[in-house]
Amino acid sequence: MAGKAAVGRAPLRPASTGLAIGPQAPQELLHRALARAIPKLAGQPVSAALCLFSPSLARIAPEAIRQVMRQLACLRLLVATVPGVITEEGYAIGENACAVLLLAPPFGLSPVTAQVQDQTILSMARLEQCHGAWLQRAPRMGFLSGRGTRFWQNAQPIPGPCEALVEGAVRLQAAYSPGMRPLNTPLAVSLQEGNLLLRLERYSALPLLAQSLPFSIREEARLPLERLLVGELRPGQPSAAPPQWIHIRATDLNRSGLWLERSLAADARAFFALRDPQVAERDTRMALSTARASQPAPDFAWVFSSVGRDAAFFSGSDRDHALWQEFFPGVPCIGAYDLAEIAPIEEENRILRYSKIFYLFSAQTEYG
Repeated sequence: MAGKAAVGRAPLRPASTGLAIGPQAPQELLHRALARAIPKLAGQPVSAALCLFSPSLARIAPEAIRQVMRQLACLRLLVATVPGVITEEGYAIGENACAVLLLAPPFGLSPVTAQVQDQTILSMARLEQCHGAWLQRAPRMGFLSGRGTRFWQNAQPIPGPCEALVEGAVRLQAAYSPGMRPLNTPLAVSLQEGNLLLRLERYSALPLLAQSLPFSIREEARLPLERLLVGELRPGQPSAAPPQWIHIRATDLNRSGLWLERSLAADARAFFALRDPQVAERDTRMALSTARASQPAPDFAWVFSSVGRDAAFFSGSDRDHALWQEFFPGVPCIGAYDLAEIAPIEEENRILRYSKIFYLFSAQTEYG
């Protein structure tokens, strides 16, 4: 019987992935990814599937999706185009690739209904589709991407967002890696003019940032604004909740200020932070170590990663991905490189930046 283990053998894993990267058309990459994923299920029926294509503007033919549904005898198929894709076998960003996740019973994907309140919703959306009512409807895990991202449910294109509930999970665990290095203690916002931050308490913003930088950064020829952010903390925010991360657009030497992507809340406290590869790797190692110590062991995982946490950030290879392979060898995972991540933290869905989040699903209390 499909899904049952022979005596003395570990049970079959009810999930598998496939990854294909190359110059071929999306349809050919899809067939290659499926050819890798299907044998791993060892004859188990496919209850649901997820297909991710990169880049975001990949041209997907609806007939190719219908062929996959017929091939898998599967009536629940979600498809999205994203900046980059991830599986346990590898990753690709900005190049032609296809990643496939196949689920077998007891796992499945079901539609989101109006009655959903407590279940965590797999959520894929474009940035402009994320508004307060949608975001806080129920716990969400997922990503926000750019305008080029497109979605299909089964063979039908949908405007998005794309949502589903994961069925059959006994346990869902999140491993969150922020990867930020705080550079100073939070200080009250004391003076700003529009988006120009001038003072935190009695300190001029630009000199304070310069004094807070690590020595290695101070030695660089230019200020690495692409790696520097302002963390905003608002009154009443739970201590465990992440700050809002705000980009620094430019410096104002004449006024010793910093131009931000938006103004800070008048009653907020703020601090500077650095996107640090070593801190990111440490955070991921700690998060995955904690997850590995938990039971039951995962059957598969979703991974949501900022495009800013790619191989280039780590100077050559995605260290987060290498750590997944180290802590969970052979465990299927599928994910996307995105513009922002969604996670339920402190009883509220948060929009995160430059993070990597692993959601681990288990279908049984013990796994051999």
